[in-house]
Amino acid sequence: MYKIMTLLNEQGFVSVKELMEKLQVSRSSIMRDLIELENQGLIQREHGGASLKNIETPTLSSLNEIPVSHKETLNVEQKKLICKEAAKKIHDGDCIYIDSGTTPVYLLPYIVNKHIKIATASTYLIRKIPESFKGDIYLLGGEFNKDYDMSYGPLTLQMIKQFNFDHAFFSTNGVSLKTGEVNIFEFSIGAVKREIMKRSLNNHLLIDDSKFVVKALCTWANTDEFNTVYVNDFKHDLELPDNYYLCYEDK
Repeated sequence: MYKIMTLLNEQGFVSVKELMEKLQVSRSSIMRDLIELENQGLIQREHGGASLKNIETPTLSSLNEIPVSHKETLNVEQKKLICKEAAKKIHDGDCIYIDSGTTPVYLLPYIVNKHIKIATASTYLIRKIPESFKGDIYLLGGEFNKDYDMSYGPLTLQMIKQFNFDHAFFSTNGVSLKTGEVNIFEFSIGAVKREIMKRSLNNHLLIDDSKFVVKALCTWANTDEFNTVYVNDFKHDLELPDNYYLCYEDK
């Protein structure tokens, strides 16, 4: 989605056919990305393509955040690629935290046979864990929101303080390339992520390049606080930070 926004910023309008040719992806993939960008208020879909909206980019909050269940088909291949690489950090005996959202779920196929302990606040993740998983699972309690598909609030924060994690794997709404700020749509969700970071020896951020065009209400971290930031692509005219890990198909 970052590449789509780059083209739109350069041209103002871009056709679906042009996007398919330049990005070498299917029409269905382009349409999914355009729908997501339109939902975020960044573009306006038109006959045969899309144009930039002539308004300031809206800030993502609980008022316009898309339910988790509606994001399942977005950027699937990028998420799989990112999580395949991130999962290499996980070894038998580890206690890990896996964050809410659709991206971290793609860690599961790579850790299903590992003897580990998983903690999460995400009921969406719990539903995706295969029955063949050999480890232990801890579901954090607290206030629950069915659209967020996770627990949060004071009770959740109290439970987190009882854990010590070897690794924590996070998702987020947006990342600023300029400042490194990592943001999320709701302060209470950001508080959960922040508390987890304090309890983990190693923290990892899982983002596809669409996150570089999203801004959200709450800044909960900076990219330089993570041991590794896993991403499928990066803006090439900026220097790649040392803790960024570009994920490629041939790795």
